Amino acid sequence: MSGSSLAQSVATDNKLFAAADRRLTASSSGSSTAETVQFRRFHVVPSERRLLCDGRAVEIGGRAFDLLLILLNSRGMLVTKDEIVSYVWPSTVVDESNLRFQMASLRKALGEDRDVIKTIPRRGYLFASEAERPSSERRVKPDPGFDGRVDSSAEKPLIAVIDDDEATREALHGLLRSVGWRVETFASVHAFLNTVPRCTPQCLILDVWMPGRSGLDFQADLASVGLDVPVIFISGQADVPMSVRAMKAGAVEFLTKPVRHEELLAAISLAVGSRVHSS
Repeated sequence: MSGSSLAQSVATDNKLFAAADRRLTASSSGSSTAETVQFRRFHVVPSERRLLCDGRAVEIGGRAFDLLLILLNSRGMLVTKDEIVSYVWPSTVVDESNLRFQMASLRKALGEDRDVIKTIPRRGYLFASEAERPSSERRVKPDPGFDGRVDSSAEKPLIAVIDDDEATREALHGLLRSVGWRVETFASVHAFLNTVPRCTPQCLILDVWMPGRSGLDFQADLASVGLDVPVIFISGQADVPMSVRAMKAGAVEFLTKPVRHEELLAAISLAVGSRVHSS
């Protein structure tokens, strides 16, 4: 890169960072005099490029901090991968694996609060701000040694799977039973509602598109009557509005088919753990 091109690239970076800093500091309290942005236990100081957790500095790389800035600036809205790359790596061709690595670094820096960043499959990311998080959503400290298995000495929670695809139901039933969960499967919301489970499910795994009531409609039904059951969505035909609607309504996770086993087991652990900690 020539000296003039490098200078132009640096100038572009500085303008982008300065613009984001002004928007963030102004939006954090509605005043242009604000110096930090707060969410959960964290304070972000854009002008100093610092992240604090409970008043202590958090180690975070420059690119990961830039990711945090753009997500905070668009809190509650989808930020596409192209928008992120244009902001974090202006005038640079970046492989998607680099973005995934930096996003993983950011989530690692956020620790137990990493669930504030939602992944919208094949599209981008969403920062779920405190103001938009449903009151039923809890923060749970994950167990780094968790492998998906359930303690056989404890009462095993019931996981309900509602999916109109028989092969999916059978596959999930076998997977969850293999790691110790109790599982009941249903071909539709109607079948679930017309069956008396052995006990109240601790987590619902819902397909989005099903005959009769869709998974999204059933999620809304549960909320309307005050039933607080963690929901994990799975879908082979996800789109952005669908994913955003589900996550904003309090879904624990939104996974695309074919579902990766480790992602599903981690989501169930989070869902069941949050229910136990809130009871």
